[in-house]
Amino acid sequence: MAPRRAPARGALPDAVRAPADLLGRAATGRLRPRRLRRRLPGHPGRFGSEGDWEPIMWDQEAHDAYDTVEWVARQEWCDGRVILAGTSYGGIVSFLGAAERPPSLAGVAAAMVTSGSRDLRELGGAMRLEQVVSWLLYMAADWLRRRPEDADAETVATLHALLLDPEPALTALPLADGPLARLRGFPIDIPALLAGRVPTTPEWEPAAIEVPVFVTTGWFDVFASATIDAFRDAVRAHPDLPHRLVVGPWAHTGPLPHHTGELNFGITASAGAAAVPAQQLAFFADPAAAAPRHEVGYFLMGADQWRTADAWPPRAARARVLHPTPAGGLGHEPAPAGTVDGYAHDPLDPVPSRGGRVIHLGRSTPGPIDLGRQLDRPDVLSYLTAELDEPLDVVGGVRADLTVSVSRPDADLVVRLVDVRPDGRVYPVAEGVARLSHVLGRPADDTPTRVRVDLGYAAQRFGRGHRLGLLVAGSAFPHLDRNLSTGAPSSTSAEARTVVVDLHLAESALSLDVLPQEGRP
Repeated sequence: MAPRRAPARGALPDAVRAPADLLGRAATGRLRPRRLRRRLPGHPGRFGSEGDWEPIMWDQEAHDAYDTVEWVARQEWCDGRVILAGTSYGGIVSFLGAAERPPSLAGVAAAMVTSGSRDLRELGGAMRLEQVVSWLLYMAADWLRRRPEDADAETVATLHALLLDPEPALTALPLADGPLARLRGFPIDIPALLAGRVPTTPEWEPAAIEVPVFVTTGWFDVFASATIDAFRDAVRAHPDLPHRLVVGPWAHTGPLPHHTGELNFGITASAGAAAVPAQQLAFFADPAAAAPRHEVGYFLMGADQWRTADAWPPRAARARVLHPTPAGGLGHEPAPAGTVDGYAHDPLDPVPSRGGRVIHLGRSTPGPIDLGRQLDRPDVLSYLTAELDEPLDVVGGVRADLTVSVSRPDADLVVRLVDVRPDGRVYPVAEGVARLSHVLGRPADDTPTRVRVDLGYAAQRFGRGHRLGLLVAGSAFPHLDRNLSTGAPSSTSAEARTVVVDLHLAESALSLDVLPQEGRP
């Protein structure tokens, strides 16, 4: 590969250039691509590589990964076995390349990944607005670094301002008519991207990954549940092959320290203390000798201990069902028939996203951050258990089956499982969203309708004196795009209406995988 060339700076402001340089390190170069895509004149490959770059080119990335594996295998310093490894974008490319079945590939070590179909299911029709806008701004900065002569003064000034403060792009209605419309010449259809018509995450066939897989994620990673499902898919597709999963108390970041959000989980919680790189090296040194063949190492938050299991969820996990009750309770018995609770949600005054599984590319901070103030909002329903007499370990899947009726053609259900501590702090554990028009396949109405909201996976000990909490709200902005309640998308519409959401308590439930005792520290 040719050495990296210094970026052309032109008139690009430093605030634009720095994110572009950082982003460049996350993208792959190209080695003799097996199938060239349409060329964009003047858009060279990454760093010193050949070919033409496009902002979204997953099929080409797969071919390039195949070629990279085979090129490395031919080098005199290689024994002919190659591991594809990467985090986030690089992890996705690793799976895409593995699905091409390069002959010299010996394994995949990927962290914090998702696929298109898994992302669509998890988002339930909503869009991770802050992630999409931040990604767009970084890609625009990278494009501008490469082609400064293609941008007019207004485009440069707009991009500079939005990199410093993306809020005007996030709060604009319609989104497509906001400041992002002033980014001219960028080789992505921005209105189509904001409307969800641009596939920003790819798909791969799990059965095509015919090598051992070692995947890593964090409980506060925006792709936590998707990465765990990548492990489960690998096990189902090839149960004869060894596979590993490691999940720590981490967010979607590189260092994976022992502190996230407001909490410090102890020095053993970091990826360094858990020796994740050493685990990977030992695993790939001789995967055939791995015992057990499928192993999960997960960090049980609250107990702040590493545990192991041979499956996910652990085989000893058992389902427990809790029901919201009048006056904000959460118990084992359903509420009386006909009991209804509800709230009015104004899309122009959305519930702010705070902590949890958000991405840090914009201004949001992921992890356990106190949500106590949100419980005081009239548009957030909260249901809490009594204080626990004994610790309770929620380890595995979490879902909510809610029966709702609404006064408008659309509404979002943003649902969270939270840990309410004795001192009153409220920390997020798992979360999910359902956009009613999407999950129902039709406009919503005032007919009571049962909706399932997948909250993904968790490993949380609720300690003695703690309470489990179920929160239901109409938004989590700007992490998720606003539902205007009219049925029209916020990408092209500015008309918003307040929606009344009624929750029918007797027909609603929270289901948890609960672990009596499992694993070894």
